Amino acid sequence: MTEADRRALLRLAGGDSSRRATTDDLQGLLLQVVFALLMVFMIAYFIFVETSKKERAEEIMEVNRQKLVLALEKVAEDHRVKYGLNALMTQGTDGRRSFDADEHVKGGKIELAPAAKAAFSSGSAAAYSDYSDSASLAANWKTNVLSEAGLSESVLTDDQLAWLDGEVARGVEEVRLDARGVQRALAARLQRQWIEDPSSLGEISDPGALADALRSKSLRLVAEATGAEVLP
Repeated sequence: MTEADRRALLRLAGGDSSRRATTDDLQGLLLQVVFALLMVFMIAYFIFVETSKKERAEEIMEVNRQKLVLALEKVAEDHRVKYGLNALMTQGTDGRRSFDADEHVKGGKIELAPAAKAAFSSGSAAAYSDYSDSASLAANWKTNVLSEAGLSESVLTDDQLAWLDGEVARGVEEVRLDARGVQRALAARLQRQWIEDPSSLGEISDPGALADALRSKSLRLVAEATGAEVLP
């Protein structure tokens, strides 16, 4: 390296270019350059590491969420089977479930096929028992969902736990509405038949009394047919 090069380096580093550069000066200058490059590399490395950690954490959160979504669907389906809903309800290609009460009410009576009646009778009793203690039912759902997903509460964030509690509450209510809907649909179909042929209700002239008689008698017959109280 020429003397001119050394002076140029000293000027670049902020040193005195008017004096002759020594070997120590050059070594110090090189150390500063190396240290500066090292700092740039270290900063870039730590930024990369932190970014990778964040991306990895987000990936894990998304995977856990997908596991929980699938587990929620499985637990909901298990309860529909438990309550005998799949024996009577049909699911369309759009995922919506429906129930046609006309197929099961004939001549003012509920007529269920033996297998469907057995499933819905035991299921209605199970549903009434479960929904008599909604808090315990929700806790049981949550435990089953976590088990199905292969996760524990400790690996979930506060936001994920809050989301899970909300989804469990929604799932519990949707299944209740399905079970209640089938029971009420049967009752409504009975009422419609009696309105078309009110002779089985006896002589009732008061419209209010007629409405009460239709409701109480239809719900009583549904309870007798299912072996359980109708869900509120």
